[in-house]
Amino acid sequence: MSCFSATEFQLWCFNLRTEFKNEDDGPNGWLHRRTACADLIRARQPPLVCVQEATPGMLDFMVSHIGEDQYAWVGTSRSLKTGDEMAGFLYNKRCMDLVVHQPMWLAPDGIPRGTPGWDAMYPRTLETAVFRYWADGPSRVPRQQEIGMLRVLNAHFDHVGVEARKRSAELIAKTIAAGALEWPQCVQVVTGDFNNIKSNNDCYSILTAGKTGLVDSARVLTLPKDVVPFTLHKFQGFDFVPERGDGTVDLNAASQEPDAQHIDWVLYRNGSDLQVKAMQYEVITDRIPDGPFLSDHFPVSVMFSVLKSTASVDKVFHESQLKGQHQSDGPIRSKL
Repeated sequence: MSCFSATEFQLWCFNLRTEFKNEDDGPNGWLHRRTACADLIRARQPPLVCVQEATPGMLDFMVSHIGEDQYAWVGTSRSLKTGDEMAGFLYNKRCMDLVVHQPMWLAPDGIPRGTPGWDAMYPRTLETAVFRYWADGPSRVPRQQEIGMLRVLNAHFDHVGVEARKRSAELIAKTIAAGALEWPQCVQVVTGDFNNIKSNNDCYSILTAGKTGLVDSARVLTLPKDVVPFTLHKFQGFDFVPERGDGTVDLNAASQEPDAQHIDWVLYRNGSDLQVKAMQYEVITDRIPDGPFLSDHFPVSVMFSVLKSTASVDKVFHESQLKGQHQSDGPIRSKL
């Protein structure tokens, strides 16, 4: 069993590449990658994996392969059709409790759920979940110390809609501001496939503006110059030419920052009870021996160090805890 620390925790952002493209992807299809994806998570035991392009079937497979006693998932299909893609959460039950989950559609007010917003090609969601993080106690006794609470927002921005991406960033910024009032004790983390590079980009500027309080985990650190220069690679790995992009997404960055072409981001804002700092940023480049990469995106992993923790297990954190209702396509599995 992995030991979960009171001084640090790990979070991933991972676009799995949908199973709906199995025929187009051929030898790179989900059926050829799914066991390796699950094996990687089982080996590394990250507390939380924020996934994009995941379907209930994909996540059910991951949980069954890793072990239902270890992992569970939560998320909502973007089109309200059973089995559609989602930006959900795969979480480690040995150290994470789900407190509440709430999906929101990235669209103007008054637009029905499951409908594309603005100029987007597909409906897009912002999945928000609050988790309580537990660390192992002395002698690695599991779940003996509550470290604090994380409010995590996960999204997959549209690959076509330029206005949709910008408006979605504005909605997330508002949601972060509201969360700072509603959940002041929580660290807030924003993850996703934003289909935008960081260089000269409105979405990135909106989300990392001073008033949002969000900082980029990759920019808190001094990244090595040889860090993987892109996270999207279209199953081509290091041979990928970023200028090819997707739809209207321009991946040609003018910036010299080593992560300027990354479109998968992990941003965070500290709370009152739990405060952290990014201490390690990794672009995971694993692939199947003599086979495909795990996805057409490289997963991003961030290790956070815990700077302050004043959690109390007896405290009622929020009225939503009392309702016991979670809007999700997946089974809600409680702590062990």
